[in-house]
Amino acid sequence: MTQRYDQKEWDVVIIGAGIAGLTASIYLARAGQSVLVLDKGANPGGRAMSNEMAESRVNLGGHALYKSALPILREVGVEPAGGTPKTTGAFVFKQADGSNKVLPLGQLLLGSFLKWQEKTQLLRFYAKLRKIDAAALHKVRLQDYLASELSSTRVRNAVLALVRVATYCDAPQLLSAGAVVEQLGQAQVMYVDGGWQSLVNRLTEQALQAGVSIRPRSLAREVGGSAPSMTVELKDGTRLTARRVISTAGPAETLALLSPSLTAAEAAIYERLVPVRAACLDLVVSGMPQPKTRFVLGADYPWYYSNHSAVASLSDNPAREVVHVMKYLPVSNETDPAQDERELEGFLDLIQPGWRKHVVQRRFLPRMLVSHAVADAASGGLSGRPGTAVQGRPGMYVAGDWVGPSGMLLNASLASAREAARCIIDGEDTVKEGMHRGA
Repeated sequence: MTQRYDQKEWDVVIIGAGIAGLTASIYLARAGQSVLVLDKGANPGGRAMSNEMAESRVNLGGHALYKSALPILREVGVEPAGGTPKTTGAFVFKQADGSNKVLPLGQLLLGSFLKWQEKTQLLRFYAKLRKIDAAALHKVRLQDYLASELSSTRVRNAVLALVRVATYCDAPQLLSAGAVVEQLGQAQVMYVDGGWQSLVNRLTEQALQAGVSIRPRSLAREVGGSAPSMTVELKDGTRLTARRVISTAGPAETLALLSPSLTAAEAAIYERLVPVRAACLDLVVSGMPQPKTRFVLGADYPWYYSNHSAVASLSDNPAREVVHVMKYLPVSNETDPAQDERELEGFLDLIQPGWRKHVVQRRFLPRMLVSHAVADAASGGLSGRPGTAVQGRPGMYVAGDWVGPSGMLLNASLASAREAARCIIDGEDTVKEGMHRGA
């Protein structure tokens, strides 16, 4: 399909061809808007792209798709294929003598590691989880909430391990308990056949079919004006005109684009956001020494191990498997990447002794960006995140994992992309900017 970049004015220019940008573009183009999507990379995808490694499709760290994201994906013509990992797994606990113990989930509940009172605490907590009023906990720190509910340190750490895998965040001192309760109540996850690149490819196809133009290697440098007369200047000097603009870049990157800059008060909601990162060791292996060990979490450590090939098709070679190992990093980012890599290798030595002989190809990503914002209690959880409309700049919108009151991670990206598109289609530039719908 021939794409044009030279038309005099676009209805909407979208900065970023990741999942949020592509999703918004499809809604807009189907509503009759002329849409240009800019991306600084050579190909669409952003953090959702997968790389070819040893005949396998390998995501940038371990990605899991919550099935609650499927309705929006289906609306834009994407039906992911893949498998749901089993709920069995194991935890790593640190014992009193300093050694580590790998404990299967079944033994946690049935064995002697936990006392009877601790098992009762854990079971009661999960029994009441779906009955909890999450709205009442949005301004409560997860750390404080768990301390009030669970007196056992070991039980709290087991719960925190499940929180980390659900949110990819190791910041209980910041996280909103209400946001966590909502996230833990989400439906099952799936690992996507072909990696997340298959989602990107399908979204790109749907966007092009709807008439969207996608311009690669086009780094936006400045966004000026306001609706209905806005400009987007590229690094190469190209100047584009548009009636509306959506940025799917991060909050700091978006602020840097705006000319003139937002006032200090307007910018504050973006500047306070704290990003979430992980150290990721991605492996393509020829089997593993302990093939039945497919999923392990650190209880006393922020560790994650999962064999994604156990349920998803990720390689052309049936003898190859894709394994992801991660360390959820503290929000202070005060860690040594070399030490983080050694720590993950030691984790593998514990649960998969002899794993190095099975590695076909490996990649270490020391500070992979997982999300642009912790859903923090101080701001009121999810409802405290920036809305899709930018205060002080009519016609400027944002979308991404840090925007809007709905969901975390990919779910937030999809929901905010749809909402930004809806606002433009409905002509809601007169809505109070910076507030999400219903605020």
